[in-house]
Amino acid sequence: MYSQVSKENEPSWIDTINYSKSEIDKNEVSAGTHVLLFDMQVNIPKQVVFNRLTTKVTDNVGIQNASTININYDPTYQKLMFHKINIIRNDEVINKLDLANIQEMRRELNAENHLYDGSLSAVMNISDVRTDDIIDYSYSIIGFNPIHKNIFSSHFYLNDMESYGKINVTLLSQNELKYKSFNTSVKPTISKVNNLNKYNWVTTNTKKLDYEENTPAWKLIYESVFVSEFNSWNDVVNWGLDVYKINEPINAELQAKINEINNSNETNGEKIKATLNFVQNEIRYLGLESGIGSYKPFSPNQVFKQRFGDCKDKSLLMTTMLNKMDIEAYPMFVNTLLKQSIKQLLPSPKLFDHCVVKVINDKAFWYDPTITNQGGEHDSTHFPDYAYGLVLKKGNDSFDEIKPYSENKIEIFEEYTIKELGKGASLKVVTTYYEGEADNMRYYFKNNSINSIEKEYEKFYSNYYYNVSSSQSPRYADNINRNIFKVYEEYALDSIWHPMPEKGNFISVTFTPSSMLNSLYIPSKDKRDSELDIIYPMIREHQIKINLPMDWNIEDDKLFVTSPGFYYEWKVNYNRKQKTLDLYYYLKTQKDHITKNEYKQYIQDVKKIDQTTSYQIYVPENYSNSLVSSNSNTNLLAGIMTVFKFSLGLCVIVVFILLVFWYFGKKKAN
Repeated sequence: MYSQVSKENEPSWIDTINYSKSEIDKNEVSAGTHVLLFDMQVNIPKQVVFNRLTTKVTDNVGIQNASTININYDPTYQKLMFHKINIIRNDEVINKLDLANIQEMRRELNAENHLYDGSLSAVMNISDVRTDDIIDYSYSIIGFNPIHKNIFSSHFYLNDMESYGKINVTLLSQNELKYKSFNTSVKPTISKVNNLNKYNWVTTNTKKLDYEENTPAWKLIYESVFVSEFNSWNDVVNWGLDVYKINEPINAELQAKINEINNSNETNGEKIKATLNFVQNEIRYLGLESGIGSYKPFSPNQVFKQRFGDCKDKSLLMTTMLNKMDIEAYPMFVNTLLKQSIKQLLPSPKLFDHCVVKVINDKAFWYDPTITNQGGEHDSTHFPDYAYGLVLKKGNDSFDEIKPYSENKIEIFEEYTIKELGKGASLKVVTTYYEGEADNMRYYFKNNSINSIEKEYEKFYSNYYYNVSSSQSPRYADNINRNIFKVYEEYALDSIWHPMPEKGNFISVTFTPSSMLNSLYIPSKDKRDSELDIIYPMIREHQIKINLPMDWNIEDDKLFVTSPGFYYEWKVNYNRKQKTLDLYYYLKTQKDHITKNEYKQYIQDVKKIDQTTSYQIYVPENYSNSLVSSNSNTNLLAGIMTVFKFSLGLCVIVVFILLVFWYFGKKKAN
């Protein structure tokens, strides 16, 4: 293990910033602490980042967090210097900086994702911290990642999820920096200091960020500033081409694999798919991200030999193999969350968190080599909705716009057979998954035992009905070429009827299209300041067939809703001859968010849907007994139907239509 932690005086080039001593608004304080000062000063020529944090403990609940210092650094190219760790108590300064009390530990926070960055954490627990103490500490991290070749780019925030007394950010640079601000009117103070350009941003008494539920991940919500020395996206492409340059010839083992795929497949499409399958399924995902390894891929020879790699390793291997078969292919940088927002930012390789592959075969196709066991042909393989990507192709200076061609459809057919009112039922379910949803289910069945899946499925239906048991274990059929995955289930439901607390002496049964749950968000307020995130692309088609024990007087019904963000259908069809009730639900999202201008219409449309989804029938409790015991009375039944609509407040489209049906007899007058 490296040991690069030392104690030094604060750098001479920094400005001394006084922390805020204004009265703290206790209504803004949470978790028992309030940050009086966050100070970050960066000397780009010296490759030093100085940080100071001053925190007031306002309540005993804040002592735990305030007394723990935890700083991460990469020992392959960085050093950590502590300058001071003080407790300020009633104007007395108590020095707590002792290197003997600092522990260095390796904490691979992304190990569960098979990523190992080699970073170390320097941790110190400060003793004797009390309520009303001020914890004031500073440190510097020396060293920038050499992969960036002294071209600086970064970003920082001028507010946070909690209020701050003061935020100070200072950058010293030999070159003029390009900067771009979002959600703030704060302008930098620009000056010259010792022949360096000085940029300084200061905010005081910041307000905590007001986050709205279901805000899209790509939305830039913080007061933030982006800075960069890259002049264009073409500069980033050229940087990437240099980093991804292969400096050795393909070895015999890898060439043999390339020849095998090339010779055993006729068309380019077949070769593309075979190469993708190999890289996805035979090269396991594992990232060794320390130092320049966080950006520079291992050589294709090494990745092929070790049979593991991360996104950039697998992407470079795949493009290299295809290029050797004379198929045009390139690595492509994407950000899995920023989507269209990335185009608003200043050019920087630090903005990307993933690498995928672009292939040209008459037209463009995109592939993610880190996904496993994908079905479909080369022209129908699901690609996630990353929206925009920067292709590492010489001369490229713009983003590819990637339109999702997968609809991610799930079809569910449920058939209930009710032989007696007030008793149980049998249930058969056939679920068909397409494209990305088929990939997900294929992964799920490969990674879980049938017994555990059976228990999980039983538990799911137990949320709706009492004493659910599988009539047979779940079965599946996988058409991997078409990427269609079908699951078959059968259940015995001991009891599906429940007493109605709101209606004495009545029992009811409810049929709910579970695939619709969590598909659309029902807002809790009429106004919104941010866009609303919705699941996209997505199609859910849910059919419920109910075989009834006798003829009921049920009327057909339907609803169609066309909204800016989705399309919805609902149909009720009753076959009197067959005594079957068919419920049909269809939902298709048409984009990934609702704009502020569309929000009012969205609420109106969701409320329409909120009156149609779940279907409930109820009867008098003693009605079932009289019906079962007297078959001769069946032809005397008359159905009287009353429809009520109401929402149960589920966080989804959930509304119940109540079909009321009771038996009455007429005696002939004497």
